Amino acid sequence: MKNAGLQINEHNYFEMPGLNVFVYQNTFLEGHQGGVEIIQHGERVATNGEIRLSPSPGQWQPIPQIGEGFAKQGCSPQAIALESLIVDRATNTISMPCSYPEHSRDRKGFNPIIYPDLRLAYTVRVQAEGESFTIAVDLTEPLPEKWVGRVGYSLELFPGDLYGKSYYMDAQPGVFPRQANGPTYKNPEGEAEAVPLAEGQTLVIAPETEQFRMTIASEGSPLQLLDGSLKHNNGWFVVHSLIPAGATRNAIQWKITPHVIPNWTYSPVIHVSQVGYHPKQKKIAYIELDKQETTLQRVRLQKVTPSGEYQTILEKPAALWGRYLRYQYATFDFSEITTPGIYVASYGNVTTHPFQIDAKVYKRHVWQPTLEYFLPMQMCHVRVNQKYRVWHGCCHKDDALMAPANINHFDGYETLTPPAAPLPFASLEHLPNFNKGGWHDAGDDDIRTDTQINTIMALAHAYEEFGIDYDETMIDQEHQHVEIHQPDGKPDILQQIEHGVIWILNFYRQFQTLGVGVIVPTLRQYVHLGDPSTQTDNQVVNPAVAQSRAAKIEGLWYKKVANRYSRVFDPEENLHDIEEVVPELDDRLVFVQPNPARQMFVTAGLALAARVLNGYNAELADECLRVAEALWLANQHFTDENSGPVFAYGRRGSLESLKIHALAELILSTNKESYKQALYAMGKAVETHFCHSGWTLGRVLPLLDNRQFVKQVTAAAQAYQPQLAQRLGESPFGCPLAHTEIIGLMQYFLHKGWPEIFSAEPLFAVMNYLLGCRPGKTTNSLVSGVGGNSPIIAYGFNRADWSYIPGGTFWNAVNLVSPDFAEDKVWPFLWQEREYITDAACMFMFMVIAADRLLEE
Repeated sequence: MKNAGLQINEHNYFEMPGLNVFVYQNTFLEGHQGGVEIIQHGERVATNGEIRLSPSPGQWQPIPQIGEGFAKQGCSPQAIALESLIVDRATNTISMPCSYPEHSRDRKGFNPIIYPDLRLAYTVRVQAEGESFTIAVDLTEPLPEKWVGRVGYSLELFPGDLYGKSYYMDAQPGVFPRQANGPTYKNPEGEAEAVPLAEGQTLVIAPETEQFRMTIASEGSPLQLLDGSLKHNNGWFVVHSLIPAGATRNAIQWKITPHVIPNWTYSPVIHVSQVGYHPKQKKIAYIELDKQETTLQRVRLQKVTPSGEYQTILEKPAALWGRYLRYQYATFDFSEITTPGIYVASYGNVTTHPFQIDAKVYKRHVWQPTLEYFLPMQMCHVRVNQKYRVWHGCCHKDDALMAPANINHFDGYETLTPPAAPLPFASLEHLPNFNKGGWHDAGDDDIRTDTQINTIMALAHAYEEFGIDYDETMIDQEHQHVEIHQPDGKPDILQQIEHGVIWILNFYRQFQTLGVGVIVPTLRQYVHLGDPSTQTDNQVVNPAVAQSRAAKIEGLWYKKVANRYSRVFDPEENLHDIEEVVPELDDRLVFVQPNPARQMFVTAGLALAARVLNGYNAELADECLRVAEALWLANQHFTDENSGPVFAYGRRGSLESLKIHALAELILSTNKESYKQALYAMGKAVETHFCHSGWTLGRVLPLLDNRQFVKQVTAAAQAYQPQLAQRLGESPFGCPLAHTEIIGLMQYFLHKGWPEIFSAEPLFAVMNYLLGCRPGKTTNSLVSGVGGNSPIIAYGFNRADWSYIPGGTFWNAVNLVSPDFAEDKVWPFLWQEREYITDAACMFMFMVIAADRLLEE
């Protein structure tokens, strides 16, 4: 594209070299990914240009209805086309109609939001001219009087690029602070607000830099520059203008002029595995280029000698792969190089981090940190020590209380669905033995059943397939005490499986079913940053007090009931909705919702765990199998119509697909004919769901004597192979953007079950993807502490310290800022980019061990 200013491209966003403006390409405002967004010189520097109801809102505040007929659900970016986007190429304008409230989230949904009594309809118009663009907001009706001075237009600026840089507001200079500083003031609602850093008509951002300089000018209401992290620790800098009284047309009118470096092009990026390569495996460096690049240079592979010399081992032209996302890709295949050593690859003046080629490349420092560090850190109900360091104290010793009936909680927890049978506990009654076992779900501290089973499954497969007896951790269940790098003579994997199974089995003992899990009672606790042992007081609340004052409250219970902390600050800013304050009521709540799909998932996980625990803890193994068979018996007659969502094997699993998994594991554990007959009867379902459950069947086929069924499964495998190849071939990396870890695990078993149909190569592609071969301008691996360049700022429980947990893996692999921008910000507060997920790390661990074993064959 010639440098003729911003023009609307084929993806319906404004584009010129060095500058893109997205207009409602993304709808994830609570994740700093929506509204009007600016990508300047390859960095997303601004986002969430939108009408908001407070000056510096956080993720829990009201967001608008975007377009017509669009319902925002879930807690992550949604891949949904917005048909209401109005694109006018004749005037170079993109518009979107919006309104308040967003009915699908008003007091309901995955994360309910309390919307005020405000009906507001408006259209946001963005028109580009040259290197500038204007944002105008037209209201259908003037703002109601009581909302004047409160509602305005906001644009969020990414802080990581601006800390310590300067700004001018009109002629007044300032510097972006590294942390939120006072003073504050109380707004009419009694909430603490940040006093603006500056106010005026024209803001110049980072005038000293070529890369980030930008001017924002308001033709009406003054601009306010705010530090959003004062109210919300994960907040960004915010530029805000209030909507004037009586205004409709052009109620807000800003002109934004980002500086654009003349003739800017995207600098080449070389993606290689940050760990390196085994001599036998395919070795490809991926060169990521500006999409307009047509002339390819030569690529040079050099070996670094012990004396520091760089010896050129291989040099040849890069091979053009083609376009993917917004980039042009070329590849450099150096598979022929097998001599052990340290190497770098160079393209032009860009050189990679050093990486190794060696047969022992996966023997240390790759999967091991996940087992040595990450899993112990995620363990609940234990203290975790590492010599001088205490990673976290023994947490949640006050678990847990029965969640009240008929409440809608946050993060997908609710008791609105009536239980299948009367529950044996009263609302807010303390449940025994929930203060043992289990892992925290992710960067947050709830214990989700789905995550427990996914984790158990990945660990059990690793032990059953490869017999990993690695022992670097002391785990003392009796005293709830863990010591890192203190061997205790027991395989760490089995001890971790035991830890997860203890929690799962206790849940079943109490209810004869498995619910969603356990989570804190208030939003203030849910956004907790720091040592998990400080999330609650670890003292069981007086049940008489809790039940008498809070057990009968329904609906948005967590908004109506407060403890000593949430009565002072509410991330959703609804303190006026509090009906009861019970100071000591900080114990986590147990949620039991009927869901046959979850029971099938647990059936599969426990049947698998029973096999690997059999020689380690026979009593626990026996109970695992008994419970698995009981759950199958109780839930086999249900259909998908009876089931809710369950996150199983990397996706929202259907009941039919999970039945296949359950039967496969039961057959492997018992070899009972009844389970075989039940599986034979599911031949049609196997064909339908092979893409999700077929991988598990290759392990069980040798035990089946129904030739017709075996033939049917093999035909399904043959039919699936080209579909899989097409999906994996969409990118130069041979791997999709998201949910990559489970794909690697599946590929191992598909290859093992049908080696003549499925290659093992996708397993290596997925592994390399997580180790650095993926899109975007950063080159780090996606596993903390693994590889020469790894992410040491991440979204774990220690994220507020800008720290990391070795071996932690990101759940979404690479975040796509739709439609084509791959992003991996060095920032600890974007969960869609750098949040650790417990089960994902275990799947990564399985994948690396599997790759190493295949290479040894």
